[in-house]
Amino acid sequence: MSRLVLHERDHPYVVKVGEETLHLCACGLSKNKPYCDGSHAKTLKEGSDLFIYDKEGKAIKVESFYPK
Repeated sequence: MSRLVLHERDHPYVVKVGEETLHLCACGLSKNKPYCDGSHAKTLKEGSDLFIYDKEGKAIKVESFYPK
């Protein structure tokens, strides 16, 4: 089954567990889930546009078929 999962954060969740600080992926692009690997850095210039990312991490802008 295919599904679209929307990730709206461009930075990780920071969780403290005892003395340890964990950075959990919130952008959906980390190759080390659930932990952040810094992949969110490529999302910082998205603005209000919508993008999907291919397996190589290349951003593809989603365009509407409907006129504005």
